[in-house]
Amino acid sequence: MDPDCFFGDDVKMALRIFGVNVLSFLALVLALDARAWGFEGHELIARQAQILLSDQARSMVKRLLAQEEGATLPGISTWADKHREFPSSTWHYVNFPKGECRYAKMRDCPEGNCVIEAFASQLAIFQRSKDPQEQLRAFKFVVHLLSDVHQPLHAAWGEDRGGNSFQLQAFGRGSNLHAFWDSTLIRQAEGGIEAIERDVQSEIARLSADRPGHIEAWALESCQIVVQEGFYPAGRVVDEAYVQQHRGTVVRRLALASRRLADTINRMAATR
Repeated sequence: MDPDCFFGDDVKMALRIFGVNVLSFLALVLALDARAWGFEGHELIARQAQILLSDQARSMVKRLLAQEEGATLPGISTWADKHREFPSSTWHYVNFPKGECRYAKMRDCPEGNCVIEAFASQLAIFQRSKDPQEQLRAFKFVVHLLSDVHQPLHAAWGEDRGGNSFQLQAFGRGSNLHAFWDSTLIRQAEGGIEAIERDVQSEIARLSADRPGHIEAWALESCQIVVQEGFYPAGRVVDEAYVQQHRGTVVRRLALASRRLADTINRMAATR
């Protein structure tokens, strides 16, 4: 018997709408759980990168941002987390088989919808486009995705969705490993975000201008952090000891992201 015979047209239409809404809700949930560094971390990276820009790059950024009243580099650094339509919602990370820090495009990003391929694509769009609005949109993605890939769990295991499915207790509250690394770790570190930023500044001063790099290498750096013993907390509990253990890693990744973002923007300006 056809199950549709049990329902009138109005009921069937309502069920279809309900199904669409459920799928939309699930897509939103999956998009929201992949915010690297949180807004504070992204803005920190952009602030520090801004200091390192060449005069040519400053002029380019000023011209781009003039299209939006009040826009700043730190301000637009979080734009991509506020506009998560498919497929761009999948551009913020790349997933690997558990324990394997090696990128295989056909396996890990066959349709180009991962942070490695999306970053390269948006960079190319920026370089070839003559449309100021298209340039600005691509620039926003470049700024954001470069920062994303330096958060270790944005280049981690597909098995647990980059730590989103790894539930834990963080200072007495339920959370997951990805969310903890996104923002809680920075906030719980001694001195909070202000102390972290001071340490990032000191770390940047020890970094030389980066040689032209590739986002794939930066993703594999992140993966190599995730694979280290102790990254996944024993007993699914994170405490002050875990924060102190990984504070240096956070500072180093934020500093590298800042330095590399500045170098990338400088090169973008020099080649236009």
